[in-house]
Amino acid sequence: MQTLKPVVIVNPRSGGGLSDRRWAALVAPLTDGLGPFDTRFTERRGDGKRLAEEEANAGRTLVVAFGGDGTISEVVDGLVAAGRDTQLGVIPRGTGGDFRRSVCLPDKILEAARHIQATPARRIDVGRATFVGEGGQPTSRCFVNVASFGFSADVASRANRSSKKLGARLSFLGATMSSLVRYENVEVMIRVDGGEARRHTVLLGAIGNGCFFGGGMKICPNGSLEDGILDLVVVGDLGRLGVITKIGSLYEGTHIHLEQVSSVKARKVQVEPVNGSAPIPIELDGETPGHLPATFEVLPGVLPLRF
Repeated sequence: MQTLKPVVIVNPRSGGGLSDRRWAALVAPLTDGLGPFDTRFTERRGDGKRLAEEEANAGRTLVVAFGGDGTISEVVDGLVAAGRDTQLGVIPRGTGGDFRRSVCLPDKILEAARHIQATPARRIDVGRATFVGEGGQPTSRCFVNVASFGFSADVASRANRSSKKLGARLSFLGATMSSLVRYENVEVMIRVDGGEARRHTVLLGAIGNGCFFGGGMKICPNGSLEDGILDLVVVGDLGRLGVITKIGSLYEGTHIHLEQVSSVKARKVQVEPVNGSAPIPIELDGETPGHLPATFEVLPGVLPLRF
């Protein structure tokens, strides 16, 4: 049986947009790095998952995600849904680049393509979130890097609506400042690995498979994609002034030592709002697909990634 060529799933809207001329200029370096390949282009949200699942079920042994964190996340969701053990390669081209940071991937297209071709796959963990979707129905999808709830999800939503022409860091900083104007900390119940549910007043909570979110913030500094476990980081009742003065520590990963921050390893995290009148949004790999209540759990070693 003939082995199929790798397929590259391209999000033409990531990284400020990809014209036909720009894509034509990229085919040569991609071919130089990957060898011959096929291409599928996404057109709308959810296409990354659909195309990845189709290609895995068609017998592809290597699927390459070409785009930002949202595209990578959708492709991962599709590969896990297919359950075919198809290998994943990543060529980062988005604004945030948080997954690239978590796994130390090259950020240049030719280098990333060559890295995929030269690197054997290693099995990584994937997170799965079950939550209330945009239509109010129970929804489940995978995340590969970081999921969060509360303030960070509000920031992500604002950043995604912005042009991001100033780059990831300034876009997310601007969204953070805008969110601070009206955001109020929330009351949630958090249950870890089936233990006792505990009440918390939180600015945000992050469930890390990887380390980074928000355009370079090292929110889960102890995250590892290969340890079979998630990192729950809860930023407690931190006020506006505290966010402004401590935001530098988020980029460095030193916030983990603050009095208002707690961290614990977990295989399953359940979060629900204390007051159900105001929806508390969640964020998965930079996208905001719904709100609490939510369950986050780890799928150990489920995905072969070339990194």
